[in-house]
Amino acid sequence: MSNHKFNTDHLYLADFPVEHKIQPTDIVTLYHEKRFDELDAVVVCRDKGGNVTATFGQNNWDCFVFSRKKEKNKLQFSQLAAHPELQRELKLFTYGWLFNLSPQKKRAAKFSTVFSRLSKALGVYRFLAQENAHTLSALSSTNMRQRFDEHLIESEFSSATIGQIFTAINKAIEYSPWHKIALGFTPITSRKEAKRLSELEGQQTLVIPERLCHAIYGKAMALIEEALPHVTLIAEIECDLQDNYIQGKRIVEDKVKAGSVFTFINSDGSIDNHKFTLAIKTHQPRQPSELITPLARKLPNIPLKNGHDFKRYLGQLITASYIVCGGFSGMRDSELDKLTPNSYYLDSLSGRELHLLQSHTFKLGEKRETWVTAAISKTAIDLMSILTKRWRIEVQYPDEKYANSLWVNQTFRSHAPKLITNWVLRLKRFCKQFDFVVTDDDYQECVASNPRSQVRIEKQVVVGQPWPMSSHQFRRSLAFYCIKNRLSSLVALKQQFKHLYSAMTEWYTNGGQLASLRDLKVDPKIQLALEEINAESTANKIFKQWHSDETLSGAHGKAIMKMRGDIPTIYSSWDTIYKAVKEGKLTLHGTLHSYCKNGYDCDMDGVVMPQFCVDCGSAGSIIDEQQAKWWQKKHRSLSAYMALGEDISVTDRSHYITQIRAAENVMRDFGMEFTPFEAELTVKEV
Repeated sequence: MSNHKFNTDHLYLADFPVEHKIQPTDIVTLYHEKRFDELDAVVVCRDKGGNVTATFGQNNWDCFVFSRKKEKNKLQFSQLAAHPELQRELKLFTYGWLFNLSPQKKRAAKFSTVFSRLSKALGVYRFLAQENAHTLSALSSTNMRQRFDEHLIESEFSSATIGQIFTAINKAIEYSPWHKIALGFTPITSRKEAKRLSELEGQQTLVIPERLCHAIYGKAMALIEEALPHVTLIAEIECDLQDNYIQGKRIVEDKVKAGSVFTFINSDGSIDNHKFTLAIKTHQPRQPSELITPLARKLPNIPLKNGHDFKRYLGQLITASYIVCGGFSGMRDSELDKLTPNSYYLDSLSGRELHLLQSHTFKLGEKRETWVTAAISKTAIDLMSILTKRWRIEVQYPDEKYANSLWVNQTFRSHAPKLITNWVLRLKRFCKQFDFVVTDDDYQECVASNPRSQVRIEKQVVVGQPWPMSSHQFRRSLAFYCIKNRLSSLVALKQQFKHLYSAMTEWYTNGGQLASLRDLKVDPKIQLALEEINAESTANKIFKQWHSDETLSGAHGKAIMKMRGDIPTIYSSWDTIYKAVKEGKLTLHGTLHSYCKNGYDCDMDGVVMPQFCVDCGSAGSIIDEQQAKWWQKKHRSLSAYMALGEDISVTDRSHYITQIRAAENVMRDFGMEFTPFEAELTVKEV
């Protein structure tokens, strides 16, 4: 393999030692010559210190150096451990994807893309294993391909998921000139085939039903507001409990060194971890309940009898803070993940205070961004800043660029603190612990609010069971309720969500507008008052047109001026006009350029071509002085544009000239001064 084809720059940070970067190895030759021992020894990844973290032969490749994330760092092949031929072939494809060995020299895929592609390819290879096949080329058989299609249908995958599976297969085909495995079939038209096999569209993230949303968010707010005055005490107790454990462990280890025999030491010298933990608990200098008692007295409504209760309470505070920050900002999980003690700040705009959160966003490239939030987010940030202070010092961050992020926890006393990765599980546990269960009304509201999630609702939402909460529901629910309750515009939400296109924001608000209309109630008294005001305004306008000496233009306007000496009975008095308006016998609709008395009998030509209203064919137009000024402006702007000598089509030129002539007729009726427009004629020799 030539060096110029082997480029790993997309996998490493700029400061990664060059001598520890992966060097090119001709694994294709090793594969086809069946030199599997040499192939298995090929290094796939090293860390900064030069330590090998993954070799080709391992069931799982630890590629933390490439990922630099708190999860999804390993490329896992262990599901195929019992099928070495299939596993080896898939590893070969993955190696090519990872190091971008495509002969087409396309842009290198990100590690996260390779991770996702492998997960889809594994589904294909699991099927091949079930069919006792030994290579992906087995799908070139018509019968095998038919069984594979049936498998995809029976799995009830959405068309989007099937499309991604076909894309992974296509990527293996695309790399054929490199890996030299004869797969025997051409690329699959993934989108077309996916739609053929499944009509199930991608299911939208659920909106949290309103009652549950109030209950969950309300509980989260109550927990952190109650805890904040005692946060220093809570943090001290956590430190004391950890120190108490360490002292207990030291005592046990010292006794072992002194010759004491414990049941946790097996006959072969190995350690029974469960019994070891019990021994440490027995030898702790102080009982955990003794350390927790000062807090239990201050929070009598919180169960705090032992270490397990305290651990649960601490976990609830962390989850509650996460809910508050996500629920009132609509931030993505990846954006929430980068919040630090310095993320909250207060600003003002036009005299109004704004509560803001700053973090990193990663869509279309990483950058620093700001989100508007609620004041309660400050409480959440302040609480977490103190509670996780010690953990943040001890935790190992995947990328030092994002060090000091808030969401860390020490699940076990014997383990170091870790970044939290299992938010879906934590959020579901929160709902279960506080009994936020789905009622019949919640279910019906969920169905109505999520028109594009009916399959997901059937699978996930169960009456009588806890609400299946996830972090992306914060974003969807914020968009939905902002539109439903008219708290925000689509443009403002687009900015808040950092979307590039409004269509994506509309997708998040799906169902919100419909819910707003369903909940819309018209106050009959207000409606009656508006109708009265509208009738009076219309009557006043008509009365002024007939009973004044103001100049009018338009077909009906000129007729009014002629009849003012002999006014028809229906226009004889204000009361008569008002009565006719109330009964619907008289109407008057206005635009910038004219009024119309014809109502729904109007031919509507003036909607797109206002010049037709000047000399209205249905004799209904009325133009007053204010509207005449609009025509004067129109005349000036069009005349100036025509004088520029731009290359104007014959159709457009004709359209502009008719408007100019209509404007001149109106201005002539009102005695306005103007310079008549002279259209230049262009003579062309034939």
